[in-house]
Amino acid sequence: MGENAENAAADPTGDSGRVGWRLGDWQQVAHGVYRLVAEPASVNIGLVVGSEGALLVDTGSSPAQGAELRGAVSRVTDLPLVAVVVTHDHFDHSFGLAGLAGVPSIGHESLSQTLLTEQGPTEGVAAGARSLGFDPGELVLPETLIAVADVVGLGGSRVAEIAHLGDGHSRGDLVITVTDPGADGFGGVIFAGDLIESAPAESPAPWYGSDSSPDQWSWTVDRLRGLAGSQTIIVPGHGDPVGVDFVIEQRDAIDAVRMELERLAAAGVSESDALGQGDWPFPADHVAAGIAPGYAEIRAAAERQSGAGGRPTLPLAGT
Repeated sequence: MGENAENAAADPTGDSGRVGWRLGDWQQVAHGVYRLVAEPASVNIGLVVGSEGALLVDTGSSPAQGAELRGAVSRVTDLPLVAVVVTHDHFDHSFGLAGLAGVPSIGHESLSQTLLTEQGPTEGVAAGARSLGFDPGELVLPETLIAVADVVGLGGSRVAEIAHLGDGHSRGDLVITVTDPGADGFGGVIFAGDLIESAPAESPAPWYGSDSSPDQWSWTVDRLRGLAGSQTIIVPGHGDPVGVDFVIEQRDAIDAVRMELERLAAAGVSESDALGQGDWPFPADHVAAGIAPGYAEIRAAAERQSGAGGRPTLPLAGT
């Protein structure tokens, strides 16, 4: 579940190609807001129901699973699906979009480079689709690609606000904030995608990938925290819903990864040795794929000189 779209090529199920497809039952998170867990990646799928329409958050791991999700929505409401939001490009969140044809769809603009380019699926994405047993040519992009924000009204005062708060788990994470000023006692719900993970329950830890931004992730989560009130329910990409205190704790742990990478680099520890020599707040296998992008961000920052206005500069000859 922590793999990015490229790493899905290896074995997204962790089960030597044997895929255990299953949709769980809908669980009510708040009034008119639900989630179910979709296998094989134990990903949270969200459903927000207003007085006039419903919105789906994420699409599952294949076009067939996306179509199954469309049917699952009808078990909760007979209102039309007016939008589906893809929180990011990883297989368990985006590969099901083709099964929701006809539903207006929204994703981050980066998906046109990381998921499906003009030439077709990227190499890693195509391999991931084949390993899940379907033709990568079935994959589709969201119809609307946003840079910063969008909003979907669902009837009455219920609104879903969609925003890219910054880089983090991937370079195109979207969060969905559900507000309903007309509903008494509704503290709001935020679907956080994989910016936050409360799984595994015994030791919650997000997953770093080759497309993660260790330098920016904690700052992005801090912006997410700023959207939440004391009664807001946050639905992570994987694991049970949490409150704002959990988000603060995980933000601090994510920031500790950033600081540890900076400490190791400053101490001259090589990229290849960093994982073994680091003191990590998460299991090493969760952090491993983030070492390379973390070191790359540190190198890029070191190439910027304050006197050049933050612009990358080349070292002087002979220095």
